[in-house]
Order: sequence, then structure tokens, then C-alpha cells
Amino acid sequence: MKIKKISYIAISLIIAMASLGFVFGGWTEKLNIEGTVNTADFCVKFYEGYCINYDPPGTNDLKYYGYPERWPYDVGTTYCDVKEDKVTITLENVYPCYQTFVRFRIINCGTVSAKLKDVTVTFEDPDGLKKFVEFGVDVEIRDPDGNWVAEAVYPGRYAGAFPKTDAPIDELKTALITTINDALNQIGGKLPPNYELWFGREGDEEGCFGFHILQEVDGEIAPENAHFSFTIEMTWVPFNN
Repeated sequence: MKIKKISYIAISLIIAMASLGFVFGGWTEKLNIEGTVNTADFCVKFYEGYCINYDPPGTNDLKYYGYPERWPYDVGTTYCDVKEDKVTITLENVYPCYQTFVRFRIINCGTVSAKLKDVTVTFEDPDGLKKFVEFGVDVEIRDPDGNWVAEAVYPGRYAGAFPKTDAPIDELKTALITTINDALNQIGGKLPPNYELWFGREGDEEGCFGFHILQEVDGEIAPENAHFSFTIEMTWVPFNN
């Protein structure tokens, strides 16, 4: 009798396992054939073509820390070229005490959260202007509902408003890594899907990415009619990497 009971149990288990195997086999086949498995999409990019430029061609130059006041002349010009994979800022025909601001943004256009891995900054300095260029940056994060949820500023604020533009341009890579990660750490260290990272807040004339030309460094006067540009590229990876 015991042998029969054991046989019945064994047969029942075999039948149950076979049934489960049939079900799982059918489910896997359906997923493979019909493509019902959804893979994650990783996408982080600059908003191509979006750049708020405070001194575009054809506008009078800004007064140093005097925004929105402008000088009665148009000498220097700022160009801002935003592609999906990089941003290039060009200061053209600038001079000592020239000041300008720009604003652009990044979006997580995928379905997985992202984190910053690295920043690359490439300079073009044919007229020896680089050592006279200073900057300041305001980084802010906006959620899909339009709420501003994090902010970081480098090197600090001027009168509680604009970022100070007194950091040497050689610190730009470090500043970008620091401010972006400081802002991300305020929301868990990641940029979730559909969140945007702004260099300056939309609709806020006081939040921006600013630049200033020093008049003198180590007894040397800044060149006039000078050209200077730099390109920013960023590497983002999935947050769980």
C-alpha cells in the first residue's frame, strides 16, 4: 500500500510539473514570437536649438552686473549652438569687462533614470583670451509637472540673484560636475525619466550661465576684438550602472 501511495504521489508531481512546464514554455514562446517583452530606453540629450542668449547678434552689450541695462553700443556678441550631444558657446569681438549670459537644458527622454558619468570641455582660444574669461553657473532641475525641485550654484550668488561670474574658466569642467551632482543628490542622485536639468531656470532672468571678461591678469591687459569658444559634452549612464 505504501508503494502505491508513493507511486501515486510521484505520478501526480510529474503531471503537475509537466503542466507547469507546458504553461511556461507557451508563455516564453509567446513573448519571443509576439514581442511582448518591453526593453528600457536610455536617452539623455540637450534640447537641440534651445538657447536663451542675452547678447545675440544685433543687440547692445550688457552692462557688467547691470542687467537689464545695456550700453548704447553693440560691439561684443555671444553665440550659443546647442546640438543633442553638445553645446558650443562663442564669445566674438569681446573686450575687457564684457559680460553675457546664456541658458540651455538637458532632458531625460528615456524610460530609465540616469546619472552623470563625465564632462568634457574643449576650448578654442586663438587670441589668448582664455585666462581672462570668468564664469558662473546656476543648475536647476524641473520635474514633469513643471516644479523646480533642486538647485546648485557655482561659485556662488551675486546679491542673491545671478551667479557670481568670477570663477576662472579652467574650473568649468569641475564646476559642471560639482553643480550637476549637487543638484541630482537633492533628488536621490539621479535624473528620472522626463525630468529636465536646466542651466538657468526658464522664466527667471536671474538664473543662468554667465561669463565675464577680466580687464587685467598678472599685469597683462585683455586683448580686444578677441574670439573665444568652448564646447561642452557630457556622458550619462543608467543610474543602476
